[in-house]
Amino acid sequence: MKTQEIIFKRPVIVIQVFRNINVYGKPQKSFEDRKAEMEWSDVYSKAGYVLNNELYLPEEILKKPDLKTCDLITIEDDMQSQTFTYTDLMSTRVFSSNRTPEYNQCFYMTHPNKLDIFEVRKNEEIELHLHYGYFEVGIPERENFKLCDIKLNSPVEIKINGKTDHSMSSGRDRIFKEQHFIINYIGNFEKCKILKEPYSPTLKSIPTTTKVVDLIKTLW
Repeated sequence: MKTQEIIFKRPVIVIQVFRNINVYGKPQKSFEDRKAEMEWSDVYSKAGYVLNNELYLPEEILKKPDLKTCDLITIEDDMQSQTFTYTDLMSTRVFSSNRTPEYNQCFYMTHPNKLDIFEVRKNEEIELHLHYGYFEVGIPERENFKLCDIKLNSPVEIKINGKTDHSMSSGRDRIFKEQHFIINYIGNFEKCKILKEPYSPTLKSIPTTTKVVDLIKTLW
């Protein structure tokens, strides 16, 4: 069967997003107790990839009404694992995977776009800005500011943490959250090929970051 191909109206920027988010309670206050959870490792992904300068995206992306006309597409992978089974002609294999691929997004760069705790903006360069929210980040509060430019094949890692009361004034235990993101601009593409189920996950290596923006604060 011939692979379905989508032609974009204009070349589209593609950004790979890796997330590593750990929500924990007071018993895990020691970083040594949760250090292993914050380490990056290779991830099996069904969210899309680039191979031989061609862009492959899962068929869920076809649900996005702006697919053919957008300026930027994200491919998003989480370290938090889910389990799924892939069956081929030879065997049945169980993989640990990330969030489902419908979380990939299509953006227009004529205005700022929300991406997790960030805004992506286009001026002379593609810019990444912090978009602070109490429930998304926690305290201490941070000012919104430009974190960095997003440049081709120059991955950047952002680290941030915070704490929130479970229901503000209920007196319940605080919740702590540490978030690490790697943002990597992987290319511009005029078209994409559609991956239709069943297809095997792709093993992705976490890039070696060339820039780190560390917003980690002491919470105790």
